[in-house]
Amino acid sequence: MPVMKRFVLPALMCIVLVTASAPVFAQQKAPAPSKPSATAEAPNRSSQRLDKLFDKLKEAESPIAAKSVASDIERAFEHSGSATADLIYTRVKEAMEAQDFDTAIDLLDYLIAMRPGWAEPYHRRAIIHFIRKDQDAAFRDIRETLAREPRHYHALAGLGGILKMQGDAKGAFKAYNRVLEIYPHFSDLKESLEKMRPEVEGQPI
Repeated sequence: MPVMKRFVLPALMCIVLVTASAPVFAQQKAPAPSKPSATAEAPNRSSQRLDKLFDKLKEAESPIAAKSVASDIERAFEHSGSATADLIYTRVKEAMEAQDFDTAIDLLDYLIAMRPGWAEPYHRRAIIHFIRKDQDAAFRDIRETLAREPRHYHALAGLGGILKMQGDAKGAFKAYNRVLEIYPHFSDLKESLEKMRPEVEGQPI
């Protein structure tokens, strides 16, 4: 689930110095500000769309409606803005489905070096570490995911799960609550929170 960056292309201004020895400069006009390129506008549009999707997710009136919005968000998470990186990521998913975790890790390491600001490869790598029972590595990658996308509700839920396994009930409770702030209809989480409540009741969170 970290928020998204706004790209602004600065206008270029030309300062004309008028001197007595060069009067022709006084007639020159400053060049018009350059227009943002399609490449610069694309991340901004993507960020705005994701913000709107998270608003819709929070306001969804039913689990079914929320699930539809969540699917759109998760598809957005899986797009890096690079066709090459996205193709490699598709291969990562195929490797994970085949339980070829060594290949998946190698590809994810490459993706992270290639696109270090992209949150999703860290999340995928965290999942593999968790499957392999390496909680410390999973925890590190979840932190990296959330540093890039703080609203990544699956990463937050994973963080809560790890903290709970480590005996940090207060930390887990806080992480799960954050999930529900972002995604109120997140499956079965409310029930888990209610079961945990007596354990953390009255303790500072």
